[in-house]
Amino acid sequence: MLLRLNIIDIKDIQYSEKTMISKGKLLINRRELESLLQQDKRLKRVDVELARHGEKCRIVHVCDVVEPRAKIDGRGVNFPGVLGKKATAGQGTTCVLRGSAVVESLYTEVVEGPRDPNGEIIDMSGPAAELSPYGKTQNVVLLPRPADGVNQQEYRVAIKIAGLKAAAYLAEAGHEVKPDETVVYHLPSLTGEGHGGKALPKIVYIFQVLSTQHGVIPGEPVLYGLNVHKMLPTIIHPNEVLDGALICPFRAWGMETYSIQNHAVIRELLRKHGQELQFVGVILTVASDNEHENERSAVMAANLAKWVLQADGAVLTKSGGGAPEVPMALVAEQCEHLGIKTTLGLWHIPTDVKDIKGGVTMFNMAELNAIVSMGTPWQEVKLPPMERILGSRIDRPHEPSISGEMNRMLRWIRGAQDQLGSNSLTAVIH
Repeated sequence: MLLRLNIIDIKDIQYSEKTMISKGKLLINRRELESLLQQDKRLKRVDVELARHGEKCRIVHVCDVVEPRAKIDGRGVNFPGVLGKKATAGQGTTCVLRGSAVVESLYTEVVEGPRDPNGEIIDMSGPAAELSPYGKTQNVVLLPRPADGVNQQEYRVAIKIAGLKAAAYLAEAGHEVKPDETVVYHLPSLTGEGHGGKALPKIVYIFQVLSTQHGVIPGEPVLYGLNVHKMLPTIIHPNEVLDGALICPFRAWGMETYSIQNHAVIRELLRKHGQELQFVGVILTVASDNEHENERSAVMAANLAKWVLQADGAVLTKSGGGAPEVPMALVAEQCEHLGIKTTLGLWHIPTDVKDIKGGVTMFNMAELNAIVSMGTPWQEVKLPPMERILGSRIDRPHEPSISGEMNRMLRWIRGAQDQLGSNSLTAVIH
């Protein structure tokens, strides 16, 4: 399977009479894009705003980020199963607008309970912008409002689809533009001897894509347009993950569709394929909310890794907070019992959020002795005031205004930590 990414570097974004790319600028017909997104009857209105790197701008209630991408050779479908017919992702040529992003902001009027009332944010300048890749991209921000009578779950599905529509619409402007770079991902066969005769270790990546700890959203398009909450462990080609087959679930934590499209673990394994290792594929798993399903998934995933892909080693990551660590660890334990060496990547969840040094793992298995820490999400960062707020802001009495100076936990800065391997932070105890 061969995937070619034609990458166009975007250095600025502006409104224009025509959506096009000129000398590194993404020019957008605002009215045309809004009209396209408002065709979804679940949405009353969709406002499109621009947020540029370096502006004193804060985006609130961020629910996902998507990199603009579109197929350009007639051989594929943009986000297959969601925007078009079900077709195989991961092959052909895809246009990528690197340096830009579509940001989805959830409309809400009231937030109950102790959670942060303005949700996850993106700052376009200051410390938060340095921590997150989305503070450095040129962002097209979608502000969709639900139509009357549309429930919260239907609205959230509609937001996801709007983000994908906008991403494809923008990237289609690059069809005739000469790319700044072309990247090719080619694995002739996941189980074949595609390594030039070298005796290389066979490595599988086991990707936990969803945790059902906090429920699921019916009808959410996650894998080829369908939900995955009852999915059994499934083998997928790594190119498919990078090319739109997999969309970040609404309730995922520590990942976005953008980070899946640019999956750091998969890209690194592809880079080392044929040199240091033989990358034999990806196994998708789900962290369930009951012991029986997690144990079944662990046995099945390990058996696929051992007896189908013949893996010598496995890299595992999770989706979500503390609870999903246990299903991930159960899979790793079963792999170790079958002779597959495992490495786990995760951020640590403290037993007390006030004790950021108290990060622990939720499992204790002697075989699992290779763990890569991605830090803890409860570290606080002081953020400066912003002049412009995008999204439905909520200011509570006796609490700092969302536009003012504040202390913000990493957990509430979108992209500051990435459970797929690209974050720049780790945990160190002195």
